[in-house]
Amino acid sequence: MRTVVRPAVVAGVSAVLAGWIWAAGSTRAPLWVVTLPAVGAVWTLTLLHHGYLTGREWAHRRRRRGSRARRAAWAPPAGVRPPIDYPNVLRRPSGGAPVDHQGRYRATGVRLAVLPLLAVLFLTAHTVFLPDGGALGVGFVLAECLLLGSLVWTVWTEQHPSRPWVVDRVRAEFFRREMFLLLAGVGPYLGLTDQQAALVRDARLALLADAGPAALDRFAHLADQDADGGERDWRDEVWRRADEPALAAGGDLGDRMRTYLDHRIRRQRLYMELAAEKCERSEGALGRTVKGVVLTAVAVAVAYAVLLAAVPDGHEPPTATVLIALLAAGLPPLCNSVLAVQNLLAGQRLAVSYREARQELLGHENTLRRLLGQPEGAELARSFRALAMRTEATLTEEVRRWRITVAKPEFDAGL
Repeated sequence: MRTVVRPAVVAGVSAVLAGWIWAAGSTRAPLWVVTLPAVGAVWTLTLLHHGYLTGREWAHRRRRRGSRARRAAWAPPAGVRPPIDYPNVLRRPSGGAPVDHQGRYRATGVRLAVLPLLAVLFLTAHTVFLPDGGALGVGFVLAECLLLGSLVWTVWTEQHPSRPWVVDRVRAEFFRREMFLLLAGVGPYLGLTDQQAALVRDARLALLADAGPAALDRFAHLADQDADGGERDWRDEVWRRADEPALAAGGDLGDRMRTYLDHRIRRQRLYMELAAEKCERSEGALGRTVKGVVLTAVAVAVAYAVLLAAVPDGHEPPTATVLIALLAAGLPPLCNSVLAVQNLLAGQRLAVSYREARQELLGHENTLRRLLGQPEGAELARSFRALAMRTEATLTEEVRRWRITVAKPEFDAGL
């Protein structure tokens, strides 16, 4: 994971805020005082943005440390060849654009989830602490307008905000899938010689490198398209073309089967397991946070009612009552903000998808282990090719479910 946090940015906006507070307090000039809440809002949003990215990177490193033993247990035996040791199989291109698409998308979504909360707090602060208005009161109202305007502008202008992340991940998965279609000699490479397979590979990788969302949708199909628009499913072709050569040259069938088992099935199964655990942890933490905020909001509302009842008629409420009023106003939108973040991360839906794919991969793994105990021959080769196509179908379906879950035409925002 790339380092995306820029401490200099946080230090810079903090220095600007400190200078603004000093200028507003020392000069009392209307311009400095009126704009102070807006500067505070910008500082809060900047701190939130970089704080999220910092927490995301820290959590990633912690998960890597926690999963080190399981990743070490996955490591294939020394005799198992990696996929790129076979003819025509190229290393998957290192990927993606320099920008961390997932981090940018989610950081923006978290900011939009918090904007309504900040707007409510600014308006409540103006109403409770500055009922008579003044320059600072006007500044709080202007800051609220700035926050809501920023929310509306971002929602309107950030169309398909998850698209760069979706395209980047789907393309990477299809590059990886191409490696193992070549390794097993299935799909578009069924029955081809090494020279023919190299030509098909180059053409498909060139198309994939520049593929947009529509082209990736077509690439997802495990089928060849006929001239009349019909499709020939690659899974059916394995049995329909049973007399085709078993595999291209370069490595016996047993080697390829062991490589496919360790580097495709077991590795993807581990990925699904770790990803599901991550999603379940985040979903559980957010769920507990929502419940805690709701219970706290109820307790604060009761305390506020008791304190108000204790204030004699004609007297101003004490400072503690005013602070509790601010807290009582902020907790309900805080709950909505946490729910918005929970919907943004979609942890529960993704965990279910990962668990389902992992279970299917476990079945494919057991089948392949059983095949490895059988004598080599044409029947074993066909069984392996059929299993490889079932595995690729499982992984392609997982990518499709993932894309449906995370792709959004625009950001969700509630006021």
